[in-house]
Amino acid sequence: MIRMSGDAVAADEREPVPRHRPMGGLLRTRNFALLWIGQSTSAVGSAITTVALPLVAISTLHAGPAMVALLTAATWLPWLLIGLPVGVWVDRWPRRRTLLIADLVSAAVLVVIPIAAGTGVLTMTMLVVAALLAGIAGVFANVAFNAFLPHLVGAEDLMEGNAKLQTSASVALVVGPGLGGLVAQAAGAVSGILIDAVTFLVSAACLLGLRSEPEPRPSAGDRPGMLRQIAEGIGFIMRGRLLQAMLVVAAVTNFAMLGITALRVVFLVRSEGAAPGTAGLVIGVGSLGAILGAALASRASRSFGSARTYLVANVAAAPFVLLLPLGGHGWRLALFAAGSFIALAGATMSNVMTMTFRGSFVPAHLLGRVTAASRIFVFGTIPFGAATAGLLASAIGTRSAMWALAVVYVIAPLPLLATEARTLRDFPAQGTPTAVA
Repeated sequence: MIRMSGDAVAADEREPVPRHRPMGGLLRTRNFALLWIGQSTSAVGSAITTVALPLVAISTLHAGPAMVALLTAATWLPWLLIGLPVGVWVDRWPRRRTLLIADLVSAAVLVVIPIAAGTGVLTMTMLVVAALLAGIAGVFANVAFNAFLPHLVGAEDLMEGNAKLQTSASVALVVGPGLGGLVAQAAGAVSGILIDAVTFLVSAACLLGLRSEPEPRPSAGDRPGMLRQIAEGIGFIMRGRLLQAMLVVAAVTNFAMLGITALRVVFLVRSEGAAPGTAGLVIGVGSLGAILGAALASRASRSFGSARTYLVANVAAAPFVLLLPLGGHGWRLALFAAGSFIALAGATMSNVMTMTFRGSFVPAHLLGRVTAASRIFVFGTIPFGAATAGLLASAIGTRSAMWALAVVYVIAPLPLLATEARTLRDFPAQGTPTAVA
C-alpha cells in the first residue's frame, strides 16, 4: 500500500485523487479498488477459517470445547505479547511492505495445516501454533492497514473508505461461514484452510499492484527510543476522554462476543446437532446484519451525527445478543440468526464510526502507535474471553456459558451514557480540543 524509501513512484505514475468522482466513488480509483479487492478476498478466506479451523479440531482431532476455544485465544494472544512494539515498528517501516510480508507469512502458515492433515501428522498443538503465528502476522497487518488507509484515501474520503471496506468485510462474514460449512461437508474442513491461504496470496498480489505516493517517515536519527515512542502513543490516548471510554466499551464487548464466537460452532454442531453446512448457514445469515450496518453507517452519520450513531449502535443493539443462547434445534436456530443479525449491525456501525474518528483525530505520525495501543487493549481481552468461554463451557455447559457472556455484552455499553458522547452530535476532528483532557 505504501512504498519504502527508494521505492517512491514518479510523479506521473501517482494516481490523482479527483475532487468529484463518478458513481462508485473510491471504487473508481485504481489504488482503492486494488486495496478493496485484496482485502475483501482475504476477508472471505478468513471468514471461512473461523468455521473451518474449529471444525478441523472437532471432526479431525475430536477436540472438546476448551481446546476449540484455545484456538481463538491463540489467534488473539499476540496482541498482548507484541501489540505495543508493533505500533512503533509500523510507524517506522513502510506500511505496504509490512502488509505484503504479513500476507505471505499467513499463507505459508495456513498451508501447513492441510499438508499435515493429508500426511496424517496433524496435532492439536500444530493447530494452536498455526493460529498463534497467523495471529502474529495479523497484528502487523491490522496496525499497518489502519495506519496507512488515511494516507491512501485522504481525510475527506476516510468515512467512505472505511464504510466500503466494512461492507465487504461484512459480506465476507455472510459468505465465508456458509462456504466454510459447505466446503467442510463436501471436501473436509482442511480444504477451507487451504482456500484461506490462497486468498492471502490474492491480497499480496493486489498490494504489489498499488501505486501510492511515498509516505513521510522520520529518519533514523530523528526517532526517539522504543519506550518513549510507545509512551507517546499511550499518552495520546490517556489525554482523550472519548478515546478512553470507547476503548473500555470495545474491550469488554470484545471479551464477551469473542467468547460467544469461540463457542458458537460447538454450540450449534455438538450441542444442538446441526450439520456443519447448517451451522455455517445460520452464522452467515446472522452476519447479514453487518452488511446492513456498514451500508447505513455513512448515511446515519450524515443524518444524525457520528457520535449519536455510535452511541445508538452500541446501546440499542446490545440486548439482542441475548437471543443467541435462546437459539437451539429446529426453528430456534432463527433466534440465533436474528440475534447475530442485529448485534452485528450495531457493531459494524460502531466500528466505522470508531475507525473514522481515530483516523481523523489522531496525528498521522502517531497513528500506528495509537492504533496499536488501542488494539492491544481492545483485542487483548479477546484471548481471555475465549479462554473464559472454554472454562465456563466445561464447568457449566455451553449454553449457560453463552448466557453469562451475553449478559456481560449487554451491560458493557451502558457507561457510555455517562460520557460526553451523550451530548455530542459528531466526533471531533484533529486539532479540536473536544475529547481531549
